[in-house]
Amino acid sequence: MRLNEFVEQCIEDYRRRVYAATAPLTEEEMHWRPDAESNSIAFLIWHTARVEDRLVNVFARGAEEIWKRDGWSARTGIPEGDHGVNYTLEQVSALPPVTKEDLREYFDAVRGETLPYLRSLSDDDFDVVPEDRTPFPEFPATVGYFSGRSVGGIFRQLIGEEDQHLGQVSFIRGLKRGFGK
Repeated sequence: MRLNEFVEQCIEDYRRRVYAATAPLTEEEMHWRPDAESNSIAFLIWHTARVEDRLVNVFARGAEEIWKRDGWSARTGIPEGDHGVNYTLEQVSALPPVTKEDLREYFDAVRGETLPYLRSLSDDDFDVVPEDRTPFPEFPATVGYFSGRSVGGIFRQLIGEEDQHLGQVSFIRGLKRGFGK
């Protein structure tokens, strides 16, 4: 198995599992937060899609993020520069209630560009270190974090991000609906 095939299997497993976990949920359940210091499922899915958009499109590809290019800010009411990284509780609380359909469509739009790019990579391409790029330029502290990061390192980051948030989605879903409901 080639490296890009393995990465694709990992990130597509996330998509299948998060869609299965959220398929039966109502809009209210998607936006439910266990308490004032917790995220909602909708926030986690939006944030994960935003991170993939920035990591793959901005950092790895050197392209414009889909969020800006395709006008997702206007569609969702979420400010153009928002992505959920280092959000305060106030920012989480203020997030407009994005519909499950819009969350899925944005996520699918991002993934629709991630996969062709990923499939085009040779194993050696994973070792390439994009020069003078950071996925989160508004956070100067992340410049050092991403400095020297390879394309492979970005995909490793993405897999970890998605796995972490899938666990959170499943946990919140269980709290709201109970086990297996």
